[in-house]
Amino acid sequence: METYDDWTNLLPFFSGFMNPSDSQQPEDDTHAPVSASPSPPPITPVYRSVSFESSIIPPQHDAENTFFVSTAFPSGSIISPCPPDLILLSSDSVYFYVHRSVLEGASDNAFNLSHISFPSSSDGSADPVITVPESSMILTVVLLTVYGLSSSRYSPSLEDLSAAVESLDANSLPLTQFISPLTPLLLAYAPGRALEVYTLAARYNLDELAVAASGYLLSLNLSSLTDEMAEQIGPIYLRRLFMLHFERLEALKRILMPPPHPHPATPACQFGDQSKLTRAWTLATAYLAWDSRVGSYIGPSAHRRSHV
Repeated sequence: METYDDWTNLLPFFSGFMNPSDSQQPEDDTHAPVSASPSPPPITPVYRSVSFESSIIPPQHDAENTFFVSTAFPSGSIISPCPPDLILLSSDSVYFYVHRSVLEGASDNAFNLSHISFPSSSDGSADPVITVPESSMILTVVLLTVYGLSSSRYSPSLEDLSAAVESLDANSLPLTQFISPLTPLLLAYAPGRALEVYTLAARYNLDELAVAASGYLLSLNLSSLTDEMAEQIGPIYLRRLFMLHFERLEALKRILMPPPHPHPATPACQFGDQSKLTRAWTLATAYLAWDSRVGSYIGPSAHRRSHV
C-alpha cells in the first residue's frame, strides 16, 4: 500500500515545476521596479491651437481667434505630397485635413463620403467639412490606421483602441486589412488586460490577435467569467478558450503520467526501490493532474493541509 512518505519524497521534485514565482509575470509590468531605465518618450498631443493669421481658416468656423487642428493631419499635409482636399471635424471640435482619395480607396462608405456632393477642383470652392462622431484621439488613431501608420506616439489607451476598432468597422473599413498597425498597441495591454483584448478580438473575429492574447489567459479562472462576458466573447471564441485550458491539462497529463523507465538493478537502486518510485510517481502525478491549474502552486505544504 502506498504510504505518505511515498508522496512526500516526490512532491518536492514536482513543486519546482509548479512554483509560479519562476515563470509568472507581474500582473502590471508598468509598476514593476526597474533600475536605471530611461525616461519614457513624451506623448504627442493630438491637436494644437492655431491662430487665423497663421493657418488656413476652416469654412463655417465661428470661433473668435483660434481653432484646433490635428497634429497628425494639419492643413499643410505632412503625410502625403498631395495637398488635402477634405476636412473632418471631430466631436471635440478638432480639424483634420485629409485626402478624399485615400478614404474612398479604403472604403466606399467611410464617413458617409458616398452621400456628399463634392465641388469641382477647378471652381475654387473651399474644401468640404464633414462632422464625425469620433473624438480627436479616436479619429487620430482611425486615420493613421487608414494611412497605414502607427499611432504609438500618441499613447492611446485600450479604450481608445477599442473605440477605434469599432469606428473602423462602423465605417465599412475592412479590419483584416487595417488591423496591422493597431495589433502591437493592443497586445501591449495583453499582459495586464488579456481578457479585454481577447474579447475585442473575438467580437470582430480578429484571429491572430485572439491567438496572441490567449497566451496570457492560461491562468484565468474560467468560473469567473460572467454571462455578460461570455456573451461578448461569443460561442466560437468562448469554446476555443475552454478548449485551450482543457488541452493544456491533457498535455500536462501526457508528459507527467509515464513513470521513469526502469534500469538494470544496481547496489544503490534495486528493483524494489524502482517499484516504490513508480508507485510514488503514479500517486504524485495523479494528484498534480487532478488539481493543477496554470498560475496555482501545488507543493508539500498544500498536500499536508489537504490531509489535516
